[in-house]
Amino acid sequence: MKNFYTILSVTGSDSTGGSGIQADIKTIYSLGGYAVTAITAITVQTSEKIISVENIPSDLVTAQVRTAFMENRPKAVKIGLVRDIETVKALAKETVGCQNIVVDAGFLSSRGEKLVSQNVIAAFENYIFHNAKVLILKSQEAEMLLKCRIVSVEDMLSAAKKILESGAQSVLLQGGHCAEGIVTDVFITSGGGEPLFFTSPDIRGWNYHGVAGTLSSAFATFLAKGETLENAAKKAHEYIRNLIVYSVAFDGANVIRHIHNQPVSFRHVEIYNALMSLVVKFYDKARDVSFYAEKLNITSRYLSQITQKTVGKSPKQLIDSYLMKEIEEVLHSTSMTVQEAAYKFGFSTQAAFCKFFKTQKGISPTEFRNNKNI
Repeated sequence: MKNFYTILSVTGSDSTGGSGIQADIKTIYSLGGYAVTAITAITVQTSEKIISVENIPSDLVTAQVRTAFMENRPKAVKIGLVRDIETVKALAKETVGCQNIVVDAGFLSSRGEKLVSQNVIAAFENYIFHNAKVLILKSQEAEMLLKCRIVSVEDMLSAAKKILESGAQSVLLQGGHCAEGIVTDVFITSGGGEPLFFTSPDIRGWNYHGVAGTLSSAFATFLAKGETLENAAKKAHEYIRNLIVYSVAFDGANVIRHIHNQPVSFRHVEIYNALMSLVVKFYDKARDVSFYAEKLNITSRYLSQITQKTVGKSPKQLIDSYLMKEIEEVLHSTSMTVQEAAYKFGFSTQAAFCKFFKTQKGISPTEFRNNKNI
């Protein structure tokens, strides 16, 4: 039975069902789309490791894609794992007419295993990236492509902007651990709008098997339904967040059990997520809890109760921790003076900056910078 919202998934088959074609079909159907597929490789794997991979010949992959377009005219195409250069080139030609191409090439597995050769990566860069409406990369993949380290929000933004030069309409950089217990994604478009930040407590681990593939197929489905890039990004993250965060030891009573074994309602986790997204956006401008509580339209006291239940920390601890992570990275990786750093992070004076730093770290910024082992 054909559906108006047809999405073509071009990727590998996962014997566990946790990623690949199998996971994409489940995601697309759950969001009201109709899934058609082109299998590029057959994998034998567990949730812990890939045992073996057998590529499907390029002509067979091409035939699958061609018949999908002849029979169904997909509204969106998700391109995932492709391990053959000729297949990459063929896909660029066969899918070029589609307006909604989501590329999640999966150069690295969720466990950091390299899945494709350097020549295949180069083929993606030369033939596929510029056709993408959305290009999704893990932070580790961006590090590999750009030959740089990504350890802060500024690093993520800088990397995403460089990758945008490939010609893609938008870039989603996924899985940046920019503060302890928090995972951050950043989304930017070639239109030059404000970047979107998506954060969540790293309760279960956003590098979990199949997360990137599920996110990309959800993104493709929302684009097929006519959502804007920004709305599709938001809805895809909301969908994947529900799967990961809210599935943690669900006890059937509208609560989850956090790692501290404290009952936390869905609403509390939503507010915590919203708080951390605001912190990523405003950490260098605002450190008062009241500022964030007002943005969330709740009281500071209620916000404190929520964060204590969710992650065992006060809002102030979360804000200061995130800020310190960014400060530490600047001091260790740039030649910026202490005074310049003070102004960069919103402190009125260098003295106020140094006082804050010493309260948090126990030493001065200069001592911290001189001791590379800290």
